[in-house]
Amino acid sequence: MNFIKQKDQAILTAKKIWGRFSRLSLRDRSMVVGAIILVLILIANLGGSENISESTTSGVREVRVASIAELSSHSLPLSLLGTVTSRNEATIRAEASGKIVGVYKKLGDYAEAGAVIAEFENSTERAQLLQAQGAYEAAKAQQDIASINSGTTGTSLVEAKTQALNTIFSAYGALDDAIRTKTDPAFRNPQTREAKFLITISDAKLVITLEEKRIAIEEMLRARNEINKTLTTNSDLSTQLSTVESEARYIRDYLDDLNFALSRAIADTNASTGTIEGLKVSSGIARNTVSGTLSTVTISRNALSASTGAEQIANKNYNDQGSGSITDAGLKSALGNLRAAESRLAKTIVRSPISGTINSLSIKTGDFISPFTEIAVVSNNGALEVLAYATEDDAASLSVGNSVSLEKNVTGVITRIAPALDPRTKKIEVRIGITSGTGALINGQSVRANIKRINTKTTSSSKDIQIPISALKMTPTGALVFTVNTENLLESHIVTLGALLGNDIVITGGITRDMEIVIDARGLKEGMEVTVTK
Repeated sequence: MNFIKQKDQAILTAKKIWGRFSRLSLRDRSMVVGAIILVLILIANLGGSENISESTTSGVREVRVASIAELSSHSLPLSLLGTVTSRNEATIRAEASGKIVGVYKKLGDYAEAGAVIAEFENSTERAQLLQAQGAYEAAKAQQDIASINSGTTGTSLVEAKTQALNTIFSAYGALDDAIRTKTDPAFRNPQTREAKFLITISDAKLVITLEEKRIAIEEMLRARNEINKTLTTNSDLSTQLSTVESEARYIRDYLDDLNFALSRAIADTNASTGTIEGLKVSSGIARNTVSGTLSTVTISRNALSASTGAEQIANKNYNDQGSGSITDAGLKSALGNLRAAESRLAKTIVRSPISGTINSLSIKTGDFISPFTEIAVVSNNGALEVLAYATEDDAASLSVGNSVSLEKNVTGVITRIAPALDPRTKKIEVRIGITSGTGALINGQSVRANIKRINTKTTSSSKDIQIPISALKMTPTGALVFTVNTENLLESHIVTLGALLGNDIVITGGITRDMEIVIDARGLKEGMEVTVTK
């Protein structure tokens, strides 16, 4: 209960403090924040002093110094801690789950791009692939058969069209002969609109019917002759055959009427008995010819219709354009199943996506692996770079192309600076390419990078002296900085503090621009023996 009351009281107190802080002016808020930062520096220095003083019992402390002019102009190299990494590196993760039945590479082996590193148990996937291959080959064979059938039906249709065209031409000849040659002697002026039936019969109505039909047939024959002049195998022959079939039926009916009239003919001065008998024979022959022609036209029309339907079916089964047919659809479906089976099998075979050295291998034969489990890391250890992160303020003083010095006399240059903060580190990524001494680095190791930077910061006055906050030590007697004398002993100098400028602070008194001070004052005290390093 007491704990809850204390917690509530602490929350209430915090709210009161925040309320008072929010009512302060902008200047007063800045002063409060500066005071808090100085207190934190004092605490850090005091805490660090104890730790360092213990460590110095076993050796001399190493310190770095820089002139006030260098610090104020921000020409001092920026020191960042980075990680050596490969410019070409791939982390391989499992795409399937199952038991590892084979590991074909060892840690440190070189693997070419596409080389098999390990394999899952995949007998099922191999069987499915075999089935898919069989289905694809069957679909391909079906397409080949359809192609042959399409070619055959295409040839048959061409032949049927040619036959239909010949039938139309021959039908016209047969009908013309039946009318104008064999039966027209029974008329006067038969090929004009004044055609008159010469044979005497007792049925006047039948005579009129014969004369009208003969005039209509003449117009029909003339029209057919003109149409036939324009017909080719590309014409609508099916429709033309149907028209010829109707015309042949009409002429057949006419000849039936003529034969009936001749059977009732009366010999007179217009036509003797011999003439009438001759006309009967000719008319009968003409009637038989027209009936035969009608049968031929009907057969040709049916054959053309059958060939056209067969070609349409063949085109549905096969299309030489590669799409829109049943066999094309079946082949694509089979190919899709084949690709899916190949993909499933490929996921059970772990391959290296790049050429490089296997720097990590976390599986062995018999392991059961789940999807997305890390299996290996393959890197090109001969192409290394350093990955570091800088704050926004520090990144503003960096530029692509800046020279970098690393440990073991390794040198480099900034190759890339990220345009935004990394969401994980809340800092800006800096990549450093190695220009010399690559052999001294190991992929994955941590290194200190000293980067030459450009002066992009401005101060309130060109005469202001600025130093990093880390060079300042807060003591009960005031703020001070350290210099190193000729005997490598630290000497303290009380300074007067000015405004805070990010990670720097303005010094208004106590030091001069030509002085060299220790950059990091944490854990130091006056009189301590040190070793100066660059």
